[in-house]
Amino acid sequence: MEATGISLTTNELASVLALCGYESMASQILNSIDFNGETGELDRFIEDTGLSLKSKGLLDESRSSTLAAGLEDLLHVLVQSKRKARCIKKDRILFIHFIKGDTRTLLQEIRNNTHFFSIYSMEKGFEPILLNHYELAGNSEQAVNNLPALQLSEAIYDQLHQMEPNVLETMINDEKIEGLLRQFLSDFKNNEQEFANISLMEMDYAKDFMEMKQVIFLLPSANFVWHLDYDRIQEKEVFVVPSSVEEYSKRLSDAIALFFEEL
Repeated sequence: MEATGISLTTNELASVLALCGYESMASQILNSIDFNGETGELDRFIEDTGLSLKSKGLLDESRSSTLAAGLEDLLHVLVQSKRKARCIKKDRILFIHFIKGDTRTLLQEIRNNTHFFSIYSMEKGFEPILLNHYELAGNSEQAVNNLPALQLSEAIYDQLHQMEPNVLETMINDEKIEGLLRQFLSDFKNNEQEFANISLMEMDYAKDFMEMKQVIFLLPSANFVWHLDYDRIQEKEVFVVPSSVEEYSKRLSDAIALFFEEL
């Protein structure tokens, strides 16, 4: 399967899935963009995307699906992949699709209503793509071991998500507040008052089944990464732990690899 360089708009992806026989998955995508047409309208929708697909060299009218072989192979892998990691940072979304019996994975990066597909070898480890996707940077010698974890009450943690940006900015500039907490608040505001996350999930499009196996919350900072530590939640307290970029990206990579390797 050769997926490098293939990009599809959301409309094109729905269209080619339908042409490949995956109407149910195509309908799920169309529903997400508020398209509720009947079968006849779906046929016209597919026809409307034909010119753009042809211009990309993704059609082959000699084949029963009318899709180029490489694209059809990609779609089979996409639909049949049961285990995947979904990586979200603000409006940046990356899926890592596990290919059973293969050392390669299918990457699906979604940005500006376009899906970019490529093949990535698990043997390289997932650190490079995680560092790029989450825009993580920092000196591996950054002394994060001496930085304490922040302890927030559950109530304050919830309030931060709803707080007006100008109020949050006032707290960030308040020198009476401890410096590390102000740094966290600044990073939180810069990430649109939400944590980035990785979801390890099992999906079956044919059965319309999805189960979250693990969700990891993180927040990039200038020289390290904040980790939301669920293991240390007790008595309605939330801990946010600074970690080095190098160490944390390896932990994430190992967690994804272990999830893919589980039987």
